[in-house]
Order: sequence, then C-alpha cells, then structure tokens
Amino acid sequence: MWHLGHTLLGKVGCLGGVCGACTVMARPSDQALPKTALACQTMVSEGMEISFLPSDASKKALALLPEAAPSRDTLFQYYPETRRCVACQACSSICPQEIDVMAGVRDVLMGDLPAVAERFDSCVMCGLCAAVCESTVRPHRVGLYARRLHGAFYPQTPSHLLDRIDEISAGRYQAEWSDLMEASSSDKGNV
Repeated sequence: MWHLGHTLLGKVGCLGGVCGACTVMARPSDQALPKTALACQTMVSEGMEISFLPSDASKKALALLPEAAPSRDTLFQYYPETRRCVACQACSSICPQEIDVMAGVRDVLMGDLPAVAERFDSCVMCGLCAAVCESTVRPHRVGLYARRLHGAFYPQTPSHLLDRIDEISAGRYQAEWSDLMEASSSDKGNV
C-alpha cells in the first residue's frame, strides 16, 4: 500500500511477521475462498482481493507468576472464560499461523500447560481467535500466559543457540567475518 502512495495509520506493526497487527483476509483471483494472512507476509498478485480485519480489542489480564508450580487453575484465575469453550473450531479456522487453537484451549482444560505453551509458540497475538469466539475465550492471551508459566517453571536449555555461540568462539565464522569487514561499502550490498 505504501508503494502505491497510500498512507496507512492503522494495521501497521513490525513489518516482519511477528506482531500480528496486519491481519487481512486475502483472496487471490484464482482462489474461490479467502484466507486469513498477515499482510506483511502476503505476496500481492494481480486481481487479489484484500480486506483488513479488526484488531484485538480485549484487555490483557495482569497475570502474575505464581509462587508454586502452575496448574490449569492458575490460568483459570485470570482467564475463567476459557472453561466455556464449546469446541466449535472457529478459532483454529481463522488463525493466520495455522495453529490448532482449539486444541490448545482443550490442552488448558486438560491441565497440560507444556502442550499449551508449545502449541502457541508461533502465535503472533493478532487476536483473531478471540474476535471470532462466541464464548468470549481469549486463546491468544491464554497461550501467552501459558508460555510465560512454562518458561518460568520449566526452562529449557537453548542448545541450538549455545552450539552457535561455541562455533563463533571457536572461530568457525572468522573468515566470513573478515571478508565482510574488508569489503568496500559498494561491495557490502553483494556480500
């Protein structure tokens, strides 16, 4: 839209696919049905129809970390409406990240907080799941809180990150770094 000269005041966020601010319904001309997507991650094509979707209007609960290990009741304390899920799958069908949101809510009801945290790992907090929920469940907020609880009480060692740090310390990328630093400013665009 910016390249076409339109000024956008809303629905603009990170431009990198991680904030969920730019949710749209997009229907390429060769498709019968539209699909939810993040505008910043959607390639525009000739004849494509795009509709901007409303932003999440729900308020985030001030959910504190408990002193003892969390349970599903920890989540229900801040998000009691989660118990009202009727398993309609509207939340899953609208998720632009293709998360099985309803299964995440079911995991909460079963008390499997690690499963909830993992399921919502790619959630961008766009809030479309909450917008379509007839039972007023806010799955994205529940998923985020489950991720916080899981990180606080069941931290995992980031083995891939630690491996990369070891490689850097051992000089694995020194040649590439030297080449980059020695390149002229006109060459750096090609490196």
